[in-house]
Amino acid sequence: MKKYLLIVFSILAILSASCSTSRGNKKTAEAQALPPYSELFTTLDSIIQEGWNLYYSERSNWIASDLVVEKYRAEEIGGYISWLSEDSVQCVFFFDKEEKNCLLEFKYDKKTNKASKVDSIRPLTDEEITKKQRQETMLNTAMKKYGENIHFAERSFGSPNLDVIRINDKVTRLYFMQGTIHPDVIPFGNDYSVDFDENLQPIAFRRYHNSLIAIQTKNEDGSVVISNIHSHLKDNPFITPTDICNFLLYHPENMDMFMVYSTAFNCRFAYSAKTNQIITVTE
Repeated sequence: MKKYLLIVFSILAILSASCSTSRGNKKTAEAQALPPYSELFTTLDSIIQEGWNLYYSERSNWIASDLVVEKYRAEEIGGYISWLSEDSVQCVFFFDKEEKNCLLEFKYDKKTNKASKVDSIRPLTDEEITKKQRQETMLNTAMKKYGENIHFAERSFGSPNLDVIRINDKVTRLYFMQGTIHPDVIPFGNDYSVDFDENLQPIAFRRYHNSLIAIQTKNEDGSVVISNIHSHLKDNPFITPTDICNFLLYHPENMDMFMVYSTAFNCRFAYSAKTNQIITVTE
């Protein structure tokens, strides 16, 4: 991932929204100092990388879903599993109602940017069965323990998306993110994650925003919004991987960046898709 840290920044147009009860850029007396450069650099870099891994997962799920419904009826499809392999290949597998056969497999290689699909029916492999069981266990456990804290918009706005991201050898993260079927909208917010250890025991729950922030990507005259901003409370002081993922999924070509106002640090963080950088804008 490309690196970053600049101070001066000019915005042509800003569409303001908020995910907290405190709106705008008002300073707070309890604001923290930004971490040292090396620590901030490492933190922002890891956020970008995780945001992109989340994007690869969700984008591959979208493509595979479109491919499988071209060939199979909904009543023939039992579900799907997806994961990022150790060689940086995003894998998505759809299986039948009996959960015995693979109907379609889609793979995207992050290193070569090449995609492939196989839509011939074959039995599920032992690896696929194991991964399917693990992901089902994580989902069931997450909903049983944290379900009352997870909320999404009405179905008319869009369905939630689920993605599994391997953080390291000991932690796997299950993400819940708000999707949308509406054009010209970026659905920030309504995003959560549950961390699991190697024994699939839940070890952390996180809520990234307080509510749904449906950012419009066009002005009333039909022109594209150049940038937009929303606020984070102190428990989420930085841009989040979910922010980056949903921006990459839904932003129009002419919208290059979004900003987050950090109430924890009294500054703005701006992510540019073109440069793949997070810029720190101090007050």
